[in-house]
Amino acid sequence: MIYRVTVSLISPLHIGTGRVLLRDYDFKVVGNQTWVLNQDAILADAYDRAGPRAEGAFLTLPPGQLVGDRELREGSPFVRYALDGTTTVDQVREQIKDVYGHPYLPGSSLKGALRTVLMSYALRSGFWKPDLSALSDRREWAGQPWERAVFGPDPNRDLMRALRIADSDPLPLSPSPLMLLNAQVFTADGRPGSPIVVEALKPDTVFHTTLTLDEFLFSDAARALRFANRREWLTDLARISREVSRARIEREQEWYRSHPSFQKVLSFYHQLAQARLGPNAFLLQIGWGAGWTAKSVGFWLPRAAQDTLRRRYRLGKPPRAGRDWQPNPARPFPRSRRLRARRSQNQVLPDWPLGWVLVEMEEVR
Repeated sequence: MIYRVTVSLISPLHIGTGRVLLRDYDFKVVGNQTWVLNQDAILADAYDRAGPRAEGAFLTLPPGQLVGDRELREGSPFVRYALDGTTTVDQVREQIKDVYGHPYLPGSSLKGALRTVLMSYALRSGFWKPDLSALSDRREWAGQPWERAVFGPDPNRDLMRALRIADSDPLPLSPSPLMLLNAQVFTADGRPGSPIVVEALKPDTVFHTTLTLDEFLFSDAARALRFANRREWLTDLARISREVSRARIEREQEWYRSHPSFQKVLSFYHQLAQARLGPNAFLLQIGWGAGWTAKSVGFWLPRAAQDTLRRRYRLGKPPRAGRDWQPNPARPFPRSRRLRARRSQNQVLPDWPLGWVLVEMEEVR
């Protein structure tokens, strides 16, 4: 079975490369626009203008100081692409793009989010009973025994082999689908942390990709894989994803009721909860900022089991805490959310959660 998939962004989406862009080296702010620089073109032009007598003295200057503000415009050879918005922060986390510099949605990002959805469904439906004693001692790999229990004992016998999601078509750079996004961590009492500025794709951006379900892996010829008892997880993917996301949205609404400053975020989640979706459509949260509740099944465990995991892996440990630090089960976990921030009357207020998308599937054959 092959599906055409349309992914529409409801809130800003950041999927990072791990690379950080630096002011005046990688980007320059002019007026209310941020330009990402073509460093090679700027340096080559500076060399041509200076001539060999300059002996490379201009190479000690950042590229942003070698190009005039008027030379930064759409279509300029000194510009790679534009970002809507500005920032006073000197570092910006880069959004993933293809080799030609065009943003796209990696199929792995969508598939990883759906893997967590199906793991959550297995737990909530009673198909799988989690065993805390089976978890790995290393926090980074703690959940692998649980994943093997749900999806299969090794990559060759993993259920998700039957689900293939292609990278999306790349987006054009004009008009720019990218924006500068100021994100901050907000604790349950509404207090903001330090700002983190990222390149992000704007709401209403639309991606197109394909999803393929390999039905041969459910046939008698592939009986040894033992996928047949979970076939409906993939054939009924939209319904299962709607069910899990609806429950997550309800839990998120509970958390955001903790402080009056979250009213705008609560309104956003209220609209998600009221959305009327077709049988082949569902909501999903992906990418950077989705947080522990979107990327872990620990969210669905009984409270006693969650407390056990918090103590065992010292979850929620502050960066500067000492070796003797222990979690306090009386405090909620996770104790914070990563949100877009806005300024209002000299206050920093939470605005949007990140990474919420509408996924629509249309069967081709």
